[in-house]
Amino acid sequence: MNLARFGDKVVFFSDTSGGGWRGGLRRVRNALDKGPAGVRNDLRRKLHRRLHPHETMPFAQAIHIEVTNACNLQCVMCPRTGMDRHVGFMDRKLFEKIVAELRPYRHYIESVALMGLGEPFLHKELIDFARHAKAAGLGRIYTSTNSTQFTEDLVDEVLDAAVFDQLILSIDGGKETYEKVRPGEPYETVESGVQRLLRAKRKRGLRRPEIELQILYMDETASELEAFCERWVPELGLSDRILIKEVDTFGGQVSDRRLTGQKRREPADRYACRQLWKDMSIGWDGLVTVCCKDVLYKLAVGNAGDQRLIDLWHGKRWEGIRRLHTEGKWDWLDPCNVCREWWI
Repeated sequence: MNLARFGDKVVFFSDTSGGGWRGGLRRVRNALDKGPAGVRNDLRRKLHRRLHPHETMPFAQAIHIEVTNACNLQCVMCPRTGMDRHVGFMDRKLFEKIVAELRPYRHYIESVALMGLGEPFLHKELIDFARHAKAAGLGRIYTSTNSTQFTEDLVDEVLDAAVFDQLILSIDGGKETYEKVRPGEPYETVESGVQRLLRAKRKRGLRRPEIELQILYMDETASELEAFCERWVPELGLSDRILIKEVDTFGGQVSDRRLTGQKRREPADRYACRQLWKDMSIGWDGLVTVCCKDVLYKLAVGNAGDQRLIDLWHGKRWEGIRRLHTEGKWDWLDPCNVCREWWI
């Protein structure tokens, strides 16, 4: 397998900026997009996490907002089969309340992901939600999609709105593999939709949204990586690329499909999970949890519908969870006791 021949068009999840001079150029472009104030905020956040990893910042840095937990696929690596929450769609009033509470802390926030345990584009107001978040000054708005909804009208709406900084399109292999691991829609629907989006973006000469075609690295796809890149690299625009991502166990809540080499990368000695000092995930129904891996909301600390996010971030419940981790008592918590991603 020779992926190096694709240059910076193919990156691994552990090196999302890419190496070499092209990776450096990507970093420079990102810095120019953010401006001096944005770069200062980035440096402040990163230095704080490196020098004071277990000291709580004024607010979370990575925000996940689950606009819906409805989905039209039955992916074999997804924990939705264990979900006991009702399926629903976030109300606009709740979303606007969340954004209003995030706005004063936007300088601490690195990214806002409009996604969760569902397919975001099933929510009819997703693009309006993204537009509202962008207007409030929240940076790096992105989402991850199974790419089944990209009709010509939706592609035009997404590109016309110009509110997403990044779109992650999950494909996971060619026709046979895709329909095995992501049953629910024909591969041809996904392939034509992804093509439609990539070609429309190239035709318009746009750099944003940056598009990442994602393929999970697992037994079913390991032998297809090169063929996948050969198929899709020619379709990519200047700012687009393929992301080879380590398959997730969602905090140990689904079968471990990681390859042996991936498992060996896990540190021998466990330490307090840094996500507890970085993440904030909000469900479609307002539930707030401490980590994006807690997709079943077992560690929910409150509800954004009737509580303030800043109060939850500094609240006794969240601080108690952090304290258990710093004391090495993560086994007291579910799903921390079975988590395989605590070190990422």
